[in-house]
Amino acid sequence: MNRKIRVFASFCLMIGSCLVIGCGSDSAPIGKLAGVQGQVTIKPGQAETFTGAAVEQKLFSGDSIKTADTAKAEIQLTGDDSRIVLSSNTYLEIRNYSEKDLRQMHGIAIYKISPQNRELKIQTPQGMATVLGTVLRIDASDTETIVTVEKGKVGFSKKAGHQIFIETGKQYSTSTPEDAAVSIDPLELEKLFSNETLNPIINPR
Repeated sequence: MNRKIRVFASFCLMIGSCLVIGCGSDSAPIGKLAGVQGQVTIKPGQAETFTGAAVEQKLFSGDSIKTADTAKAEIQLTGDDSRIVLSSNTYLEIRNYSEKDLRQMHGIAIYKISPQNRELKIQTPQGMATVLGTVLRIDASDTETIVTVEKGKVGFSKKAGHQIFIETGKQYSTSTPEDAAVSIDPLELEKLFSNETLNPIINPR
């Protein structure tokens, strides 16, 4: 009888733990902060406020990351060598990483994504980029998204419109009337992907 009680109690404890912290892959970290410079804050999925971030801090599906003026953060994703570099004044939501779903609300981010078996989706205010494995930069604001590809190929779909493909050495802006990617100078491409500068390319309005 005592053994049955102990087994039942252990089962209840396991169920209770799952209800509190969550079961399955959703409770596992999806990456960590590999680098932090300046004021970087994180808001966990169930929280209402942002708190200060630290190097090596684990990241989970549902977290939001925000960088202040002159700040920078580098995210290292679990499972491969993929990294995301966030420049100053950038806001990124890890909406549902099991579905490869991110949202870059504003700012500048460089995505160095290893080959994936499922498309990584990066939403911006103007549409969504889809990535399988490439190096790209996204500049996002309330009025414009600019996607620049250093390596590989990226698709971008506007909220209303067909998909645009941006290949190596090309750039696409949602504000261009041609609705097509254009080639950019190799020296300009190198500057855009230099982690030391990451100067904005969207004109302030």
